Amino acid sequence: MSLKGILKNNPLRAAVVMATYVAYALASTISMYLFKYAINDLTANKWSRFVFWLLIMAAGGLLAVLLHALATYLYSKQVQDYFHQVRRQIMHHYYAQGTTKVAAMQNQLGNNLKVLTDDYAMPLLQVWQNLLSVTMTTTALFTLHWSLIAATAVVVVIVLLLPKIIEKQMGQASIAATKKNAKMLDTVKNWFAGLSELRRYKSGKRLNQEIDQSSQALAQANIAKKRYEGVSIGINGLGNAIGQIGIAFWGGILYFNRQVSLGDWSVGAEFTSTIFNGLWSIISALTRIKSTKKLRQEIEELIVPVADEQQSTNVCGVTGKNLVVKYDNGETIAYPDFNVNRGDKVLLVGDSGTGKSTLFKVMLGQITPASGELAFTDEAGRKVAPQEAHLGYIAQDASLFPDTIINNITMFSQKLANRVDQTVEKVGLVPDLAKFASHGETVIDLDQNNLSGGQKQKIVLARAEIHNTQFLLLDEATSAIDSQTTNAIVCELLNMDATVILIAHNFSPELVSRFDYQIHLKADNKEGEKDVN
Repeated sequence: MSLKGILKNNPLRAAVVMATYVAYALASTISMYLFKYAINDLTANKWSRFVFWLLIMAAGGLLAVLLHALATYLYSKQVQDYFHQVRRQIMHHYYAQGTTKVAAMQNQLGNNLKVLTDDYAMPLLQVWQNLLSVTMTTTALFTLHWSLIAATAVVVVIVLLLPKIIEKQMGQASIAATKKNAKMLDTVKNWFAGLSELRRYKSGKRLNQEIDQSSQALAQANIAKKRYEGVSIGINGLGNAIGQIGIAFWGGILYFNRQVSLGDWSVGAEFTSTIFNGLWSIISALTRIKSTKKLRQEIEELIVPVADEQQSTNVCGVTGKNLVVKYDNGETIAYPDFNVNRGDKVLLVGDSGTGKSTLFKVMLGQITPASGELAFTDEAGRKVAPQEAHLGYIAQDASLFPDTIINNITMFSQKLANRVDQTVEKVGLVPDLAKFASHGETVIDLDQNNLSGGQKQKIVLARAEIHNTQFLLLDEATSAIDSQTTNAIVCELLNMDATVILIAHNFSPELVSRFDYQIHLKADNKEGEKDVN
């Protein structure tokens, strides 16, 4: 995240932007400089020449306005294209590096990029625009009288030192506001995810307390940020005002000593105002830019090129030995040793809290065990780490996307389209598709929730089936499907060549007997056992 990155996004357009701002600053300065001739002709009662200079100034001013509008538009386009690229790089980082909290992603892609747009990209434009104006105006001021430049330089040094008073606090306040915004997003996500339960148990008061607490913390952080911004503006404004008054006073002395004309004094005062206003804008912009330093470093780490996700290895078996998982709250889960071979159909059972879903998370590489070993084996019998294993995972809460049912099954692979009809029949989805006017082309509406829980699970089961996944983990994957359809789906799964480990409750004895064996987890999992039917 840098000025270099913004410019390199489209070098030609960046060059046009810079050149256009140079032309804008030049037109503005010349138009302002000509005012001295208008004043001198006015005092000399040369009316026609006075009008002539006014017309020239008007034409220059109009040209400056058009150039400024064009340059601002082009720069905005340059910035937005760059941030679009940054957003894509951040998404690639999240995709390649694994799971990240949704709230953290939202904060980076939304709030943080907006902060960088407002407090970094646009202030950079302010610096460039005002730097050009200050440079050209200073050059023009020198042609009026050298002492005006000397006096201006003294005041400028003082004005430049003033922002140092508040610079550190500005940076800290900006970072604090960003962190509180992330906290707010996280709170909203965590509590609104269970909104229906809160309503059911009339716990809205607790929800309000949590949201109020996070909201107040965010509000206080934003207030603190704005407070320091206000103090910075006040300090800079004070220096600006003192500088303008002082230079205007010195110009008046020069005029009464007949060293400059009235036109020179008038234009000199205007130039001085432009210089100090420009410096004020530059200092304010630099203060805002510096306040984003840590945030830019965060984004920079996210846009560093990362290797694409490596191809995972097809596995067919898994072994667990002395496996222990420890949570931060002190809870420990010790698993019995197990060995699942290729093609085994395993039922993982146990009371709630015995670690069934946790074991799946270990297999998926989402949790690292405190001790012991869990390793998969490929077709050649070689060990494969969980992070490298290609697994099919179907959870009770199915992951679907706002696209067609068919695309959710094929996961956007057109080469699998010819197998959709056969697959949806295997998972009992055909009657469900018949209820929709567009059948498989029906778009899943995640907001309106146009699918039942059972239909969602069937779609995800079809996804695993159509991709020929050789190792399947199913966590209550049929809990929302009626028993008759569940029996048909499970029987279909058991007839597959794939290795299947399934967590389920309330299966009929007949259905349970179809599994090769069960792995029982107990409250004290050291006593867990493996039953072979």
